[in-house]
Formats: sequence, C-alpha cells, structure tokens
Amino acid sequence: MREYTVNQMKQLKENKYTLNVTKNKLYFTARFKEDFWIRYQAGDAPRKIIADLGYDTKLFQQKQIDSIVQRVKKQALSGDGFTEGENRTKRVPMKRINSNHEKEVSLDQMQHELLYLRQEVEFLKKIIKADNSKQKDG
Repeated sequence: MREYTVNQMKQLKENKYTLNVTKNKLYFTARFKEDFWIRYQAGDAPRKIIADLGYDTKLFQQKQIDSIVQRVKKQALSGDGFTEGENRTKRVPMKRINSNHEKEVSLDQMQHELLYLRQEVEFLKKIIKADNSKQKDG
C-alpha cells in the first residue's frame, strides 16, 4: 500500500476538495465526488478530471484512480447521495437546483453531454459503415 509523504499530505490538504488525508488514505469531499461524477458522465477522462480539480496526478497510481471511479460511481448510482469520510451513514444528499445560476450551469452540463453523445453516435455509425463495407469487399 502506498504511503503519502509529509509534503504530499500537506499538498493534498491544501486542495478544497480534500476532506482529510492520512499517510495511507485520502478522503474526498462530497462536492469533489459530485463534480467528478458530472464530468465523468460528460466523457472526461478520470485522470484529467482529477488534474482539473487541482490535484497533482503524479500522486495517484492507476489502481487508485480506478478505485475513485468505482466508489464515486457506486455512490452516485445508489440514489442516496455522496458520503464523506469514514462515517458511511453520513450522507450528503444530491444537490437540488435552486438558483438561476445553478440551473444555467446544469443546463450547460446537459448540453455538453448531449453534444458529446451525438459525436459518439456519429463515430459509431462510421465504424459500423466501414465494417459493413469491409465485409462486402472481402
């Protein structure tokens, strides 16, 4: 198991998305998990999301990144909201959209996801078309 150095722990604690850090474990805020999940659903790569949220990706091994994805995904799909810290019963409910600014941000995120999914569908169509023409020629 990887251990963080004193300097690495200090660096991680300075990030607003860090709830707590010990030499063996990093605890994220519910806000981190929510922001991570939204961007992950929009198609961003986990390593890029982590970097964009202010973390040095050199501090994360691939196994740790995969674990973050799985934990965030599990909590998001549970419908109970995201947890913070060790207390598994402490849940932060999914944020309700209240203000106009939050509605605009949410709308922007949905539009981004829609555009991404449309691009993905077009790409898949091209792959299928190329595969079909390859089978006809072969």
